[in-house]
Amino acid sequence: MTDDRSTDRYAEWAGHILFTTLMIVGVANTVADEGTHIGVLVCAGVLAAWYALGAVFSALGRRELVVPWVLVLTAGWIALSVVSADFVWIAFVVAILCWHFLPRGVAAAVVVLVAATAVTATRVSTGGFSVGGVIGPLIGIATAVAVTEAFGRIAAMVDERDRLVDELITTRAQLAARERDAGVLAERERLGGEIHDGTGQSLASIIMLLRAATSPTAPPEQRTAHTETALETAQTALAESRRFLRGLDGPESHPEGLSHALAEQVAAASEDGPRVVFAEHGSPALLSERVQVALQRTVQEALLNVRRHAHADAAAVTLTYLPDEVHVDIVDDGVGIDGVSPPPTGDDAPGSGFGLRAMRARIRTCGGELTVESAPGDGTTIHASVPIERHR
Repeated sequence: MTDDRSTDRYAEWAGHILFTTLMIVGVANTVADEGTHIGVLVCAGVLAAWYALGAVFSALGRRELVVPWVLVLTAGWIALSVVSADFVWIAFVVAILCWHFLPRGVAAAVVVLVAATAVTATRVSTGGFSVGGVIGPLIGIATAVAVTEAFGRIAAMVDERDRLVDELITTRAQLAARERDAGVLAERERLGGEIHDGTGQSLASIIMLLRAATSPTAPPEQRTAHTETALETAQTALAESRRFLRGLDGPESHPEGLSHALAEQVAAASEDGPRVVFAEHGSPALLSERVQVALQRTVQEALLNVRRHAHADAAAVTLTYLPDEVHVDIVDDGVGIDGVSPPPTGDDAPGSGFGLRAMRARIRTCGGELTVESAPGDGTTIHASVPIERHR
């Protein structure tokens, strides 16, 4: 009776109506009997007042007061039934309250006492035992207990269902928040990789070209060539940045295929840096734009690292087509990377700066793997392998 659910409120008001009806019937029968019944009416009034007090406790949510209220109400009803059998049928309401609020062991004992009192009061009022006088109260009280038990179990199932639904809603909200956070982080990483591989590398190339162009020992024609190359690189970076900001997508693949793209990158890297050669093996396969871009960016980043950090004299880029995979190897004879043995594959591996992380992330999104083999003074080998997507 302390639950705020509408179904419980309906049951509570049904109990109030049933008690009031039975009390009115008992009072009416008492008044209709001959003789003075002031004591019975007073007892009935006290019992009704005590019931009303318990209804107030229930409405206020004072659960700790309900159990003693039920016990006192039961005792009061037993006393009233001993005085007058006209109130014996209130046993139904008392049995419902006992089974609903009292612990099961106590409730069972009290309900048995209530049934015995009802049968006894019926015998006194009829002047002897009869089948109806015994079976009637017992069936009525048993039915009241059964209905109360069923209603309680249904209410418990509804509460459990509501709890599970609340947990599901909370879990879905948490999962959605985590997915949003993961999406934000992934997009931030992707944008960082695009900026690093695109504008960042172009700016690094421009800086090296301008340094070479402003070197006092550089011949005039070489200065002019470096300056023009730096200008072309800046224009390309600007165009790519504008396109990237308009669409927030990655770079486009080379229109003539991966081989031409890598050959152009190797030629550009050889103009002002270590000698780089390009080789291709196997029968060229049709690659998706995502795979081509990932491999282009991988070679671009690797060659930039060779120029900036490796202090290498020579490097080689090899493109190999296998029946189900395409492989790219970038090998240099530079100073190597300290602590990269055995070849790492995780983001936390030694030497895994942002460039290497971006390369690994790109290759991983294509379902491939990227490994780095290096030792101090023994050069560096970067190997990328990506499955070839067959379109049927």
